[in-house]
Amino acid sequence: MKDGYYLAAYIEINKLCNVYEVSQRHDQNISLWKKDGENIQLIHYWELERLTGIKKHSLAFYDVEQAISLINQLLSIYDLTIENMNDIWGTPELQKNNEYYLRKGEVSKHAYHSICHLFSAIMIDTQKFFNSNIIGMSVDLGSDNIIEADAKSKYEYSGCVVRQGQIKYFSISSPALLWILAKSYFNMQEGSLMALASASTSNLYVDDDIVIEIKDSNSTEAIEYFNNICKKVEKLTEDDAGILFNGFDSRFSLEDNKASMVMKEIQKMSMKIMDQNITKVLQNYDLNLSETYFAVAGGFALNCPTNSYLMNKFKFKDFIAPPCVSDCGQSLGIALYTFYKKLNKFNFKLENPYYGNCKKMIYEILKKGKYNKFIKSVSEFNLKDIVEDIKYSPIIWINGRSEIGPRALGNRSILADPRYIKSKDKINEIKKRQWWRPVAPIVLEEDVNEWFIDAYASPFMLNTFKVKEDQLNKVPAILHLDNSARIQTINREEGNLTIYKIIKAFKDDTGVPIICNTSLNDKGEPIINTEEEAINFALRKGIKVGYFNGFRVEFFNHNLYLMEKPLERPIKIQISKKEKINYIKETNPHNIPINGLIFYMVYKSKYTFDLKKKDDARMLTLLGKKLLTI
Repeated sequence: MKDGYYLAAYIEINKLCNVYEVSQRHDQNISLWKKDGENIQLIHYWELERLTGIKKHSLAFYDVEQAISLINQLLSIYDLTIENMNDIWGTPELQKNNEYYLRKGEVSKHAYHSICHLFSAIMIDTQKFFNSNIIGMSVDLGSDNIIEADAKSKYEYSGCVVRQGQIKYFSISSPALLWILAKSYFNMQEGSLMALASASTSNLYVDDDIVIEIKDSNSTEAIEYFNNICKKVEKLTEDDAGILFNGFDSRFSLEDNKASMVMKEIQKMSMKIMDQNITKVLQNYDLNLSETYFAVAGGFALNCPTNSYLMNKFKFKDFIAPPCVSDCGQSLGIALYTFYKKLNKFNFKLENPYYGNCKKMIYEILKKGKYNKFIKSVSEFNLKDIVEDIKYSPIIWINGRSEIGPRALGNRSILADPRYIKSKDKINEIKKRQWWRPVAPIVLEEDVNEWFIDAYASPFMLNTFKVKEDQLNKVPAILHLDNSARIQTINREEGNLTIYKIIKAFKDDTGVPIICNTSLNDKGEPIINTEEEAINFALRKGIKVGYFNGFRVEFFNHNLYLMEKPLERPIKIQISKKEKINYIKETNPHNIPINGLIFYMVYKSKYTFDLKKKDDARMLTLLGKKLLTI
């Protein structure tokens, strides 16, 4: 394997998908790597949603030329083009060969998508991979068939045991489908559902101690279980209080009470499923868990309560996961799996989450004068000012390279004072969120055990801990309604030194080594990427102070700012309306509805359909209706 640059691209190129604005791949991403002997370096990580403004970007490129044009634009900051890449992995239309994913032995039984999730966790620190024991689990919803046409016939959820670099694979059960069913049923995002589960006091009485298995994304067992729970809860009335459930929480609507009861059961079942996964591993492998790491990736790995439950019950040595645990981490896993496959042994460590964009343009933006009537003052950053600003009201914080993954980890954030509930209320108002939504804290790692029960380092905000009883009244803004908090820890050596210094200064002033931290974005908007996007946000939301790469900017005259929507992101990959109409007339003359087209795209390797034939179009329409019902 030659030294030089490599590209992993978890994107889709498909004219039909582009025109109908669908894709088998969501959270699409691209990463640039450099090999130098045995040393592997991640140079840059691009999540397309940050560039296009399409939340969880699931839009395919129209053609190869369009994809290459964007990639060259991204690579240009390093004076590179796609021609400078030794190899490109993850997207068939761009790859130079298919050796990177062809597999033999036990791993060939597992879906490639799942294996890439697995490697995005188990190999983010190769010192641990080659010198320690790891239990790894890929707990996602399911696989796309862009790389493997037969992905759905393979193990969709993969686990492994690593002993000093030697891997054994096996199939596991994933709770992710339960959360997707709930997301569809309640029309609410998984993060909101997770928060709602612990928010209300309403609780269903359930005697059974069953544990279901979910081995694929079409599990009838999971669907039946979810439907049965929903039916039980739907029928509840006040007359059933004390018999079938403990009563409705008066702080919540009837709908939210019932949703909370369902989600409590889904959360319990999720923990049981993951618990059983680990128990089965321990029955088959002789492992000392105090010397074994637990590594997890896939969308369900964002379930912080389950992560913490497993860590506390099984007492693993430590927790391993990338900040981009969902499909936004697929190009990370694609690359790490390929390097492992080709090199067997190499050196790599994901040092921090800050591999995104960094374009420091605040001085040029202000110099142009576009925002003059909204700028009250500009000064250089100092710790005393920012502490006072945080104490006064939530502020915008944008600094250095953006973090990767779905959570704000200190470089694209709204920061606030955790000591007052008004901080949480203000943030929820700014972001148009439900009143009960919690706000996550960043805490100094050296102080975490003084404030949280059974806590440990959580650098990527993937664990939840209870706040100690004697500290509760000091930090009401960070509390879930069950007195827990989803925390990010930070230290001087491995984290974000600037944020560390800010929290240290805040602690010196207030005695509290914690600040509120939530992502810098509006409802339905990806995390803000650039300084001008952040200025737009501040002016629309009435935020008075923002910090932009070393400058403190104080805003005023917010009422004169006429823009009501987020600033448009720089990348557009949709084709024109005229091109769409012409393409649809040519390709889909019988007007097959979108679900029929989705069935065609997902199962085109299994069935042979011609979109232009009337009988095939009729059949796809019927199959699409069935897919919608499922």
